[in-house]
Amino acid sequence: MDYKKCVCDQCGTIFIVKYCSRIKKIGRGIKRHLLVCPGCKAEYTSYYTNAEIRKQQNKISKLYNAIRMTRNKSLLDKHQKKIDSIQADLERDMSQLRIEVEGSPQG
Repeated sequence: MDYKKCVCDQCGTIFIVKYCSRIKKIGRGIKRHLLVCPGCKAEYTSYYTNAEIRKQQNKISKLYNAIRMTRNKSLLDKHQKKIDSIQADLERDMSQLRIEVEGSPQG
């Protein structure tokens, strides 16, 4: 698996991102998923989730488990199409949630 490298804007430490380091509840059922610099402990928001997003993430996880358990090609394709559809919805929903939490994007 390829992991991404990040450079901290605060101290310049290079670190490898394997998963979010920390999760903080920020209210109204919203959670902020963070990366934390191992050098200076600066926090970077990776993404936000709410109950509906977490529910969709759970569905994807279950579908991936089902894919690992089956050898039926048509069933594999069916599960993958569902995953692709849910992921497209998740991207949209997570972008919208980020805008709601952080405000409109600057551009």
